[in-house]
Amino acid sequence: MGAFMSVNAQTGPLNDYLGKYIFAEGSPVAEVSLTIEDSNLVINSAMGSTSLEKKGVDSFYLATYDALVIFKRKEGKSVETISIFVQGMELIGKKEAGAVALKEDEFYATFWSKQNH
Repeated sequence: MGAFMSVNAQTGPLNDYLGKYIFAEGSPVAEVSLTIEDSNLVINSAMGSTSLEKKGVDSFYLATYDALVIFKRKEGKSVETISIFVQGMELIGKKEAGAVALKEDEFYATFWSKQNH
């Protein structure tokens, strides 16, 4: 049963946000990573880890810092950047290539297409 539950977590709607985001040099935050813990989206940085509260499509609230977090997608598909609006600033992080977690069906499609070529 444990394996079944972990598969569900990996293919859930929060999966699109998972990965590492790199911020511009000189930003108050160098990088953050997004993970899922107990079905909640969690943002992790050098300042600690905290859950994000879903507000709408691709928007969350980071209560610890009274910040709005918005994810932006490339052509309406995969998440490309994270914007954190905090204390009058907008911090923009770009999703690191290769940090994208594939959905299960995409994984199998990719795996099988490589095996057949």
